[in-house]
Amino acid sequence: MAPGKDNMSASVSVLTQRQLDKFVREYRTPMDLDPVLPSEDETIYPFRQGKFPFYTRVCNFANYRILFSRFLIRVLQFFGVHVCQVNPFGLCRISHFELSYRAQDRRPDLNVFRYFYEFIIAGDWYTFAHRKGIPYPSSDERSSLKNWKDIFFLVG
Repeated sequence: MAPGKDNMSASVSVLTQRQLDKFVREYRTPMDLDPVLPSEDETIYPFRQGKFPFYTRVCNFANYRILFSRFLIRVLQFFGVHVCQVNPFGLCRISHFELSYRAQDRRPDLNVFRYFYEFIIAGDWYTFAHRKGIPYPSSDERSSLKNWKDIFFLVG
């Protein structure tokens, strides 16, 4: 059984260079983030200075594509959490916030993100929730997938 978030200091990577290269291509990880393999005995925690570890299973197991960016890393580093500790809705809020800014040809701002969202504990996970009394930064944002099965369209 894989270590949980409470004992990341016992987890070492079994990812090969070939698997890393494939992942980087498939998920379009920006090369300026300098993706590299850890050494064979290097654990995911404590984090290597200047590097941000990422579990590939967040993408392929959860079928989730994270917008890899400096902004995402800045948010997670500010709150002192690892991407594997944040639930997918929290990651979506970060990505949605950044994409909304980029759609306006603006750089996302950590302080503005913190104005709209607060960092909270949600069970065994961490997430970002809308601050009470602050207007939503976008309209009709969801916090669960309940009642979504009848809202769809076809493409292709």
